[in-house]
Amino acid sequence: MKNIVISTFGIVLFLTVVGVGQEVPSVQMKIKEKSGFLGLGGPRNLEIQLSNQNRQLPLSSENVSSGQYYFFLCKPAGDWKIDADAVKDDISKLTVYQNEQKFPIAWKSDILVDGAATSLLVGFPKTVKLHQLFLFQIPVGEAMVQAEFTVPQEYWPGFSHVTDLFNEANRLVAGRQYREAVLSFERILENTSFQIFPQYAEARDRRTKAFDAFLAEKNAEYQSAMGNPQTDIKEKIAKVDQLKPDFQFVLDSLPRPALNISSIEATVSPIVTRARDLVFASATTRDSLQRALDDQNIRWILEGSSTGKNGYLFVYMVESIGWAMSSLDFADTGLTSLRYRLPSDQQARLTKFNLNESFETFMRICNERFQTNLPMLRIEFLPTVRKDTAAFSLPFYSILKAVNDYFYGNYGPARDEIFKIFKTCYESEISARFDFMRILIEIRQGRAPGEVLRLVTEAQEAAGKKDDQGAKDKFEQARIIAPNFGYPLFTLGQYFVRVNDPIRAINSFTRAFQVDTLYLSAYRECYNLYRRQAIYKSCVDVLTLAIQSGNDYWETNYNIGIAYQGDGDYARSIQAFERALGISPRNYETNIQLGLAYQNIKNYPRARDYFNKALEIDTQRDEAVNYLQKLNELQRAGK
Repeated sequence: MKNIVISTFGIVLFLTVVGVGQEVPSVQMKIKEKSGFLGLGGPRNLEIQLSNQNRQLPLSSENVSSGQYYFFLCKPAGDWKIDADAVKDDISKLTVYQNEQKFPIAWKSDILVDGAATSLLVGFPKTVKLHQLFLFQIPVGEAMVQAEFTVPQEYWPGFSHVTDLFNEANRLVAGRQYREAVLSFERILENTSFQIFPQYAEARDRRTKAFDAFLAEKNAEYQSAMGNPQTDIKEKIAKVDQLKPDFQFVLDSLPRPALNISSIEATVSPIVTRARDLVFASATTRDSLQRALDDQNIRWILEGSSTGKNGYLFVYMVESIGWAMSSLDFADTGLTSLRYRLPSDQQARLTKFNLNESFETFMRICNERFQTNLPMLRIEFLPTVRKDTAAFSLPFYSILKAVNDYFYGNYGPARDEIFKIFKTCYESEISARFDFMRILIEIRQGRAPGEVLRLVTEAQEAAGKKDDQGAKDKFEQARIIAPNFGYPLFTLGQYFVRVNDPIRAINSFTRAFQVDTLYLSAYRECYNLYRRQAIYKSCVDVLTLAIQSGNDYWETNYNIGIAYQGDGDYARSIQAFERALGISPRNYETNIQLGLAYQNIKNYPRARDYFNKALEIDTQRDEAVNYLQKLNELQRAGK
């Protein structure tokens, strides 16, 4: 059995000072017992230095770990030179022993000659672990000589990288850039090869402390902002919105199963608990502040004012809310969120008078109430609007109440308000929307099959694709399943208008109001078609039938006045316009038409009265001014 002899100078790691001033890890060990002629030269010792493939100095973790192998520079220790025989007979037998494994030389260079000095570069496989102690071994005679070799950590693979990350993270912490510091610490922890370094364990602890410092800083900001009486509600809400994601970040990101960091760890759990409490507190505070801000923004709307300094703003606001509410999709039974359209002039007025925030808040609250199955409008709002009804040019109380009742399922009261809208409304667009709501109520209450809506929708889609026959088929199917329901006939008439077939359109509209005598939109469209063709007697016939059937509204009386005027019957025209004015006394267009009618019969004083009334109603419009100027010219000319 061979004896193993440990070199007496090999058990100590030498730090050889090289020319650049760096101490390089090295060890000396005996590789030959006798040398020279007849073995008279004594033993040979070899110095083994840590190196790299290019023998680059100074050493670093990068150049030591570069290349295919770990490299060591073998140099004679004493007065001898490395030659081919020494390489073959001695140095080639050098091995590394680590973890009960032996690694022979995997690569060696040619003999390196530098002046009188010689050396040899050898490479060992990277399965050798530089961060662990290993032994160089070489057989010398019957004995095995070995020497311990320890590589300082600054040369271990990844040392420079982990050090840079660690230093950068600490710099960020010092600068209170905690979130960025956490990312740097995590880049260390995500690389399991860094576990060999003490910075790895320290990075874990410092990451937790960075989260703790970050949370404490954000909590201090939160408490300061909420406790400052000088900070207004909007600023507080903005601060909560800014800080809540930070609290959530700590709650979500501090525990990291991928890094084996659990929320129940002793150092982690208290921070997670504080973060959770702050998330809850900030959310509760945010809701409370928002309610206060909402109330601040809309309280004046709910209270109203027909005589106070904000009266005109209240009128503008209610009108915008009314237009928005009337634009909702009444047919969408699966509606989950209120989507409205606001006319450009209404939007411009809101902007001009700085009312956007109050309007948007009001509509958002309506949407929130709708989504929780409550009536959209707050209970105190509608009585306020009703109290100030005289201030509005359109029947906005009935418009708002109809929408509120309809979406809450109070179909009977909604239907009653629709007819009140028809009575005084001079905007045909709004009347048409609520006429459609009336049709939908008929369906909701079971007086017409719901299948009609689907068939009409499919017919309209086919028409949009220029599939005329497909559209007609669907319209016909809808008419067949609901023969006494005016809606499919009305939509068929609209289809014929689009394809420029007025004869069939008039026929369809006529049949629609024959089966549904309250179908205001059908009367209107039929009247419009006759008027475009200047068939005024038929216009009169249609609207007379409408009024006799219970549609005695501003619109029907006004339009029949236009028809009489077109037919040259000024007496009846004046009678119809005065009836319309009685229904809606502050209507600009009616006063203009009465002025023109009296002007046509040369009753200039009465004409002047009505033009002046129109000017009083709306000083911004030019028609009344223009007609008054023309009237003056007529009187001066004596015509």
